[in-house]
Amino acid sequence: MAVEQPNLDYVHRLSDGDSLLEKRLIAVMISEFESDYKDYKMAVADKDYKKIITFVHRLKHKIGFLGMEYSYQIAHKYEEELHKNEGRLAPEFEHIMTQISDFINTLEER
Repeated sequence: MAVEQPNLDYVHRLSDGDSLLEKRLIAVMISEFESDYKDYKMAVADKDYKKIITFVHRLKHKIGFLGMEYSYQIAHKYEEELHKNEGRLAPEFEHIMTQISDFINTLEER
């Protein structure tokens, strides 16, 4: 597994120095991530593969938003596995989600 950390480089490029826009983008990303991750965990508990696929797809884009290119590829492969009723990459995906959750906690502490 490649070592990479979530970052806000993409957000900085999008906001182009506009700190208000940057704060809004981060707030939306955090809100959506937390909601989607909660729903993903509920779908996993319910073994609802259709919903799991939906939330992996949505979370995959948050991973990309946070500059985690390798992790984005893992999420993409996991999504493809789920379409085949497989889930070997679930532990690695969960590790990525934990990394992002920890990162978000540091943002919220600011």
